[in-house]
Amino acid sequence: MFTLRKLIKSNLKIYIKNNVRLCSQNLEQQSSNVSDAERKLPLRQAEWNLAKERYGHHPLLLYSNKLEEQVEYMGYRQLRAYNYKQTIKEKQQIRQLQQKPLIDETQSKIDDNGNDPFPRNWMEDYEFYEGSENEIHPPYGTADSSIPASTVPCSGCGANLHCARTNLPGFIPVEIFKGRTVKELQSIICQRCHFLKQYNIALDIEITPESYVETISRIKDEYALAIVMVDLLDFPCSIWPGISDVLGHKRPLFVVGNKVDLLPRDHNNYLDHVKSCLKDQMLQCGLDSLNIKHISLISAKTGYGIEELITQLHKVWGYKGNVYLVGCTNVGKSSLFNILLNSDYCRPEATDLVRRATTCPWPGTTLQLLKFPIFRPSDIRIFQRYRRLTAERKLKQTEKSLPRHKKYKAPDIKAARLVGTIGRTFINKEEDIDAFAMSSGTQPITTLNEMSQRYREAKWCYDTPGVMHPEQFTELLTSKELQQLTPHDMIVPRAVRLKPGMSLFLAGLARLDFINCKYVDIDWVKVFVFSSMQLPLVIAQTENSEQLYKEYLGTEILGLPNGDEARLARWPGLQCKNEDIHLVGKYKDAISSEIVLSSAGWIGLRVPYASDCKFKAWTPHARGIYVRTPPLVPYVDRLVGKRIRNSFAYNLRQPFVFRK
Repeated sequence: MFTLRKLIKSNLKIYIKNNVRLCSQNLEQQSSNVSDAERKLPLRQAEWNLAKERYGHHPLLLYSNKLEEQVEYMGYRQLRAYNYKQTIKEKQQIRQLQQKPLIDETQSKIDDNGNDPFPRNWMEDYEFYEGSENEIHPPYGTADSSIPASTVPCSGCGANLHCARTNLPGFIPVEIFKGRTVKELQSIICQRCHFLKQYNIALDIEITPESYVETISRIKDEYALAIVMVDLLDFPCSIWPGISDVLGHKRPLFVVGNKVDLLPRDHNNYLDHVKSCLKDQMLQCGLDSLNIKHISLISAKTGYGIEELITQLHKVWGYKGNVYLVGCTNVGKSSLFNILLNSDYCRPEATDLVRRATTCPWPGTTLQLLKFPIFRPSDIRIFQRYRRLTAERKLKQTEKSLPRHKKYKAPDIKAARLVGTIGRTFINKEEDIDAFAMSSGTQPITTLNEMSQRYREAKWCYDTPGVMHPEQFTELLTSKELQQLTPHDMIVPRAVRLKPGMSLFLAGLARLDFINCKYVDIDWVKVFVFSSMQLPLVIAQTENSEQLYKEYLGTEILGLPNGDEARLARWPGLQCKNEDIHLVGKYKDAISSEIVLSSAGWIGLRVPYASDCKFKAWTPHARGIYVRTPPLVPYVDRLVGKRIRNSFAYNLRQPFVFRK
């Protein structure tokens, strides 16, 4: 029996050996007759050839997300994922088109005017303009320095109205300004605010930084509360370094972090972690922890955290004195001012009499002080407000059951975004007006009279002008570029691999060089980019970075900044600080530090444990380069997918998780 098995085994080996030889000979003969173009490659080899062909015309580039988004160079798996994302985008665009009106009135006005950014008859938007359509006047109106300026402030920015010079704050053309009474001037806004609201155009005006400090310095000698607003996407660059000297070292403070709805959610307690990071940065800027009475995280866009902020203002500050909204430009002060104006923090009868502050992505919309009277929080009023909030909270709990189920089963950014509602407990009673009654004469213009008996002892909430931080470079960008720079949805982290001797470009606005790593032998470091999705990512060798920046500046590869040759010639380029950045790996499952790149965003680095990595960061004029420890999003690795084959990048995922 044993010999039979041995014989069968030996015969099988001989048979297999002969057949394999025959098969290999046949394959060699077939391959010799077939050309290289007709030969079918394996899937991995074909994708690798596509990856090399993608950068054939760009020898300086090692990675570019703009090039990898081209359909002709995508592999099978990338193309399948790309088609799936495109179908989702098309469905979202169809939904947005269904919700929007068919014709936008402002856009139709501009389109009818040809190539001009604003209509020629823009003065007709004002109620008191008495000219005709055939009347010829300069595009921005006529100035007349012989007419004295008024003492009436613009209800949009706070600057005094005048018609002397077009480049000064508060200018109104003489065609509108001349002959107007004080009541009529109190109901209109200046030319700059009108262009911002109607046409999204920021007119150039002469403003000195010293005027900002002089306006805010009046708080120093007054017993008042200061609400310091911080942009969570741009701190510490949105915390003015001299704010403690202007406000005083014994000033009671409320620290409010805005745009919390745009931060990715890496764990369940991420809001508490953001609060602790914000408090640490405020203490590093020279503020005393005893003066910080409360820290709030809000979203002036979605309304999240506003009701809690009002409750804390009533509880901690009450009616002790005035309240000032302070902070750098474009942190959301005017947006919060408008929300508080329509909430329980403002007197009900004054809500309709105070004009809204001008809000726009362009920094520096508020030029002087705007204000509204604060509602006195008595015991009965606080109790009535508490009853309204508890009733709304119970209603929300029943409504949240379905969205919460959607968050876990079918994740969606809109379902996970922080959203809040702002209600009103006390509403001013309006008189019942008969629609068919005859009115005698014209209706009087109703404005807020600060000198009346009702408001003589009132406490006020002020919206102050913003101070441009010296570490920000937003003034170098145009309004269209600011729209691309600012994230409008929850930030989706993007991850790439960076090897020693490589550089990562964040559009044409920032650059990070990976120099070397000590104590641990590594091939690459995982880098996480937090910025707007409209800013391209580019990886190149550090030795080729200067040549790449000159060659691709103003193109689609680098994106911002863009424009003609004159615009790019004025661009200052990228500079770095003399000191290198050393990051030490402290954790195995989280990032230990983040590098802030001014207004462009920030970068988290997964430095290996017990290693010392050296980096160098570049921004325009070397502004806003900071190392933030602890990081704002420590567990960002949970929000990133697997690495894309034959690429330095990783797949994108939803920017939120529900776990500890």
